[in-house]
Amino acid sequence: MRSERAGEGVYGLMVPELFVTSSQIMLRHSILKPTSAEFRNCSDMSGTAALKVEANVVVLGADRVGKTALTVRFLTRRFIGEYGDIESIYSHNVIVNGRDISFNIWDCPYSQDLSEVKCIQEKRTQWADGFILVYSICDRASFSIIRQQIQCIKATKEYLGVEKVPIVIVGNKRDLHHRRTVSSEEGRLLALSTDCEFYEVSAAETYHGVLLVFHGLLERIRDSRTSAKKPAGIKSIVKSMSAVFARKRTDSV
Repeated sequence: MRSERAGEGVYGLMVPELFVTSSQIMLRHSILKPTSAEFRNCSDMSGTAALKVEANVVVLGADRVGKTALTVRFLTRRFIGEYGDIESIYSHNVIVNGRDISFNIWDCPYSQDLSEVKCIQEKRTQWADGFILVYSICDRASFSIIRQQIQCIKATKEYLGVEKVPIVIVGNKRDLHHRRTVSSEEGRLLALSTDCEFYEVSAAETYHGVLLVFHGLLERIRDSRTSAKKPAGIKSIVKSMSAVFARKRTDSV
């Protein structure tokens, strides 16, 4: 195991494990299979517990759209452009509006193997409290992939009885506007039509925009948890039952 201090430029190295204790960042460069029990949120929101919030975030998108660059920019404020195809979990503690926030971020490589995708996607979706879906404004195919991932996430969450899914859509590489193939308006319209938040950023140029992405998702996660605590109405119950029976019919075919 290798340990380094933050700021010594080790994030580009392919190492088995890297702990950056001074900034409370933990990077595990291996395929991890966390269970929901490992990163569960505290249900007692009274007293000092109300100041502590844990958020499980899954970052998805096509290859070479800047998923890991966006995540590491949030963790370290630094931009590193080159990464291998590695599945990682990052743990990061920050203070937001006086609350201690613990982000557990699952950075997922893109796979076109449909049999593998379905199984892994369900595990990620069950684990996650919220999602960041990243596309490149220079790559229209990556934008189309985001549409598919939104449908998959919402279908899985609906089957699990979750009505409100916190999702943030991010158009990355804004600095490469001369190579743009996806307009800002298209990103905003997709977010509006799917009840998602939308940001267009450049992970390469600015930390502030990336910070807004994670804080925006955190607000959506809080709203989702607030809605979940309210008693379910008859429409919500009927919708959940319909989803279960529809899934059973599909499985039996």
